[in-house]
Amino acid sequence: MKTITFLATDRSINVGSYRIWVNDLSQYLKSCGVSCRITNSPTVAYGSDSEIIICSKADASIAEAIMNENRKVGVINLSADSKVRPDFVIVGSIEEQISLSHHKNVFLFPLIENMYQSCDYYKKHKDKDVLRIGFHGSHTHLGKFDYGLKQSLEMLDKEIDLELFVITSNQHFKWKAGKPKIKNIIIKQWNFNTVRDDLLSCDIGVVPNVTSIDPCDDKQGTSVDLGRYNTDYVTRFKNKSNAGRNFVFHQLGIPVIADLTPSSLHILGSPECGFVAQNADSWYKALLTLKNKNIRQQIADNAKLEFDRLYNPVSWAQHLYNKIEEI
Repeated sequence: MKTITFLATDRSINVGSYRIWVNDLSQYLKSCGVSCRITNSPTVAYGSDSEIIICSKADASIAEAIMNENRKVGVINLSADSKVRPDFVIVGSIEEQISLSHHKNVFLFPLIENMYQSCDYYKKHKDKDVLRIGFHGSHTHLGKFDYGLKQSLEMLDKEIDLELFVITSNQHFKWKAGKPKIKNIIIKQWNFNTVRDDLLSCDIGVVPNVTSIDPCDDKQGTSVDLGRYNTDYVTRFKNKSNAGRNFVFHQLGIPVIADLTPSSLHILGSPECGFVAQNADSWYKALLTLKNKNIRQQIADNAKLEFDRLYNPVSWAQHLYNKIEEI
């Protein structure tokens, strides 16, 4: 097998793209028998004798400078409007893969985090006096609570004791848009050393992911002939949408409710494995259903089985290597 050199000038374990697509992926590839090394030096990458070089997301601009006829150079999570044209691109979802269709070779490696793979970290659900609803992710996603989740939490807060636990990249972010008016909200800084235990304290995981999802404007009119109805939806989500935040909850045994995006449906499309939501009522009904600890456990267990079936990281790493070899 060929040797792969990963170029990552930022090797912080707190950076998700480095942690998953460089640190973890290199380990998965080694399990397949592929020789891998990681460098933070563009000079070392340029002078490397590796047949394959993979540049981190932050190092995309360096890719073309180190390309030559003796090697294949790829970029992780390349921006859709980037002018860089590497030999291949690695993405984390079908949404992103489609958005980069103007590139010749776009290969999928889902965001499977090794740090959550251990069976030592798996939730056993119990009756709770206060239901803890967990969110983890960038503070930039918090505004997306505004499209149904915010309203559903406010409805539920009037009926049961609940707590929203937010684990985010910037705990000092002034959260305004989308912030629910409920009694108990805890915001904590994401930390590599504590995030697993923080997440395991949650009973339900929520993954808001849409920019807007609203009933069609009546001004557009309705027409059965044209397939337009008042109950239709207009959906907008990022071209880099993915199920990575869902995966973490699945791995830890926490049932998930997520906005309706393509990648979420691979597991949550089955009602035995979780819920997708489209508006305040669907978020509310899903949250209310998961108040029952037995339902939480059953759905979490089903989702974990499906996750393990669909997302074996070593198999995905082998598939990725094979696709690169075919170029």
